[in-house]
Amino acid sequence: MNYEDKGLLGWKGKMLIEYVIETLQPQLNKLVISANQHHDQYQQFNYPVISDQIENFQGPLAGIYSAMQFCSEADYLLVLPCDCPTPPDDLFARLSDALSLSENKNIAIVDDGQRTQPLFGLYKTSLLPVLGTALQKNHNKVMQFISDNATVSVNYSDQANAFRNFNRPEDMQ
Repeated sequence: MNYEDKGLLGWKGKMLIEYVIETLQPQLNKLVISANQHHDQYQQFNYPVISDQIENFQGPLAGIYSAMQFCSEADYLLVLPCDCPTPPDDLFARLSDALSLSENKNIAIVDDGQRTQPLFGLYKTSLLPVLGTALQKNHNKVMQFISDNATVSVNYSDQANAFRNFNRPEDMQ
């Protein structure tokens, strides 16, 4: 996206982050925005804005870790990217149902029927020490962390289009 902050890009009259916030507000009791730049712009949405707590940018898993630290008093952390303006309005409900019905599972992630969507996930915050240890060892791949921990996959093939994201300018057409 020409090195622009995706969450702040405009699409159909709103910033991409606004679509995510509008969908999540009714589902959650607390929202936090994970961003490593443009904090002033993200603060206009009146939610806490946090940065990675680990140096040497380690990708999305470092953002998940920082958000998990911030939300450690909660049982779960729902994670999703800001470059997907149409997330399902039942995301938290379906992922949390899957976790509660699955014994000894710590993460619920989306499978849209064609592929696993690793950045749409519900994580038990009790994973914080395990995640911290993984990052200290430079194990910073989201899919690897998911496969190393007890995960349940939630079938979202009925809403596969909800997970399309914008990675290139032409995707926004």
